[in-house]
Amino acid sequence: MSWGLIQQEIPVAELQVGMYVSQLDRPWRDTPYWVEGILIRSQEDIDELARHCHHVFIDLEKSAPESVSKLASPTRDTARADSVPSRAEAAQFRGMTVYRDQCSVDEELPAAREAWATAGTVLEQIRAGMERNPGVRVAAAREASEALRESVERNPDALLLLARLRESGDVLYDHSLRVSIHLLALGRHLGLDRSELSVLGLGGLLMDVGKMQLPQELLERGKRLAPEERREVQRHVEYGEQILLRSHGIPDKVRDIVMQHHEREDGRGYPHGLVANEISACARMAAIVDSYEEMLADQRLAGTPYEALKELREFGRWGLNSALVDQFTHCVGLFPVGSLVELDSGEVAIVLSHRRTQRFMPRVMRILDPKRRPYPDPLELDLGSTDPESEGAQRQIMRDLPPGAYGVDPARYYL
Repeated sequence: MSWGLIQQEIPVAELQVGMYVSQLDRPWRDTPYWVEGILIRSQEDIDELARHCHHVFIDLEKSAPESVSKLASPTRDTARADSVPSRAEAAQFRGMTVYRDQCSVDEELPAAREAWATAGTVLEQIRAGMERNPGVRVAAAREASEALRESVERNPDALLLLARLRESGDVLYDHSLRVSIHLLALGRHLGLDRSELSVLGLGGLLMDVGKMQLPQELLERGKRLAPEERREVQRHVEYGEQILLRSHGIPDKVRDIVMQHHEREDGRGYPHGLVANEISACARMAAIVDSYEEMLADQRLAGTPYEALKELREFGRWGLNSALVDQFTHCVGLFPVGSLVELDSGEVAIVLSHRRTQRFMPRVMRILDPKRRPYPDPLELDLGSTDPESEGAQRQIMRDLPPGAYGVDPARYYL
């Protein structure tokens, strides 16, 4: 996956329909667009950008050819390889593998459901055998994580959809599965090879295996913990290490994820207070995904995925790797698969799948009309349609919604 995207800086007044704006003259977070690129689709888009910026950078590869044909040839000052600092820093985490979706979300869902069920069964078996033999049946765990990996390779949106919409009622299982799936999706987004994805998938499944030795009441969502209870919960890392020591065939990088996913870049994490590059790359990714899932699980921390991602970016200043946080944001998108959103028409929709670029224009399923009444036959729309006459091309997302907004259960519509 190329990092050398050629950009050309132009005044906002020179923007044309069809151009793809990849960078602004100020941080995305200081504008309503926040972190995403912008495909110019109308004069209204240009007018809105003019309210916030004087100059922008155009991605010449992603722009429609006719929109950039009259631009002056880029000079050394106006054209440059993508040099956003976080991207340059993130290059150390990048792989060289290029993944392409092999099927649609609908086509992949049966295999994704089977992989989800297999992984859940393995986690149940691990917990059931914990009293007799506090170790991990590595072959079974690896088989489950490989099924997840294969599904994510074919099309990550199927498992990401399940991760958002499925609830088993078991906090630990759901969290482990979601972390594993999101780590795999992040690794795929970064172009890591299959062996590295396997490490991330298995590490995500086993990351909190030490919590299986904690009293169930300490794992309840929203429970206020006394200082001694909090210290006991933190010992799940130690318990996890002990469990892996009794297991045979666990890769060292998987152990790193289990041992280091609560370490932080600034040394304020636990259990060893590691700093920056003392923490493995896999564990730094796991720390981000774990934090994201914890925030979404507790609405006191973040009511919507957008709020969770915004918090992650703040945490990036104080302990999470900011380059990887940016990459994770681009991986899941501002409106992740499975999330509820409100369109500019007032309709409520579920995000079904993304383009790998232009993630702010996903495929959605409209489920409530502008008066919040259920549609008898929900309609899918492609907001990134290139046909200007299509209804999808004329709609855009105004905001995301918290789970359960307007009494909607997305799982009822799609799973």
